[in-house]
Amino acid sequence: MEIIVQFQINLFALVILAVLYMIMWAKSKVESFGKKVLKTIMAATACAIVLEPMTWIFDKKLFPGAFVLEYSTNFLLFLIGPVLGGLMLSYVDYHLFKDPSRVQKRMYYQQLSIVTLAVLLINIFHPIYFDVEPGINKFSSAAFKDVHYVVLGSQYVYMFAFVIKNRKRLLSYVTGLFLLFFALPIVGMVVQLFESRIYFSWTAIVIGILVSYMFLESATTEEDFLTKLYNRQSYEVYVNHLIEIRRPFGVLLIDLNHFKEVNDKYGHREGDQVLVGFARVLKKVFQHKGLCARLGGDEFIVVVEKEIRNVVPAVAEVERKLKRQEEALLRQTRFSYGYQAYEPGMSTEELYTAADRKMYEFKRMGRQKKTLT
Repeated sequence: MEIIVQFQINLFALVILAVLYMIMWAKSKVESFGKKVLKTIMAATACAIVLEPMTWIFDKKLFPGAFVLEYSTNFLLFLIGPVLGGLMLSYVDYHLFKDPSRVQKRMYYQQLSIVTLAVLLINIFHPIYFDVEPGINKFSSAAFKDVHYVVLGSQYVYMFAFVIKNRKRLLSYVTGLFLLFFALPIVGMVVQLFESRIYFSWTAIVIGILVSYMFLESATTEEDFLTKLYNRQSYEVYVNHLIEIRRPFGVLLIDLNHFKEVNDKYGHREGDQVLVGFARVLKKVFQHKGLCARLGGDEFIVVVEKEIRNVVPAVAEVERKLKRQEEALLRQTRFSYGYQAYEPGMSTEELYTAADRKMYEFKRMGRQKKTLT
C-alpha cells in the first residue's frame, strides 16, 4: 500500500494511457503514420512510468536476481529518455511536413539513443552514469550522470527550436500544442531535480499525449481535416444561426486560381501545403472579423460579421500576407473572390449563389485583362 501511495501519480498516468489506447482502438478506424508514432510514444511512456518505481522498489533488496533487476531497470530507464525524445520529434516532424519517408530517413531521430546505448554498455564495466553495488544492491550516481540530463535537456531545446523555426507551416494553436508537448517533460525534469520524490518527469508527458490526441488525431465534426478551418456543415449551421437571430453579416467566397495546375505540376502533397498555408493566412486576417471555412477542394468561404460594408481592405491584407510567405508556391498563389451581404429573406443557398456569381465575374474579368495585355 505504501508503494501505491508513493507512486500514485504513475498509477493514474498509466490508467490514462490505458483508457486513451482503448479509445483509439475502438474509435479510430482510420490508421495514419501520425497515430502509429503517437501509439509508440504512449508505449514508451508507459514503460518509463513502470520502470521508474521499479528502480526504487528493487534498490537495496537482497533476493536472488535482485541485482539484475535493479541494474536492468536503471539501464532501461536511462535509455528510454532519448528514445522517447526522438519519437516525440518524429511525431512533430510528420505533422510539419506530412512525409513519413523524411522521418524514416532521419532514423526517427534516434541518433542520441544509439550514443546513449553505447555509453550504457560501457557503463556495465566502467560506471559513467550510475553504479549498483553487488553486495548490498545499492544504486549510486556516477561522475557523469548529469551529462545524461544535459543531453536530454539539449534534445528538448532542439525540439523547441525546430518547432519555432517551422511554425509558419502550422496553425498557431498547433504550434502552441507542440511547444506544450516539449515543455512538460522539461518542467517535470526540473521539478524532480529539486524534489526527487515527486515523480513528474515521465507522467508529465502523458498530459502532452492526451492533448495531442484530442486536438490532432481525434477527428472533429466541426473542422476540415486538412486545413483545420471549419467545414461546410459548420458554415451552414452558423449562417442559419445568424439568420435566425437577425444579425448583419456577409459571405466572402474565395477560389484559388489555377490550383489544378499546382497539383498537376508539383503533386498533391505540395498542393495540400498550399491549401494549409492559405488557410493559415485567411485565419490570421479574419480571426476577429468572422468565421473561416473550407467548403472543399480549393474553395473557401468567410462569414464576415464586422466590416460587412467593405471587405476590400481585408482581401488586400490576405494578398499582402501571401506575398510575404516563405514558401515559393504560397507567395505565387492568387485567388478570385465574390462578396455578398445578407439581405432579409435570402436563403443560405441564394446567399451562396450570389457570392458565387460575383466570384466568377471577378475571375472572368481577370482573364479578360490578361487577354488584353
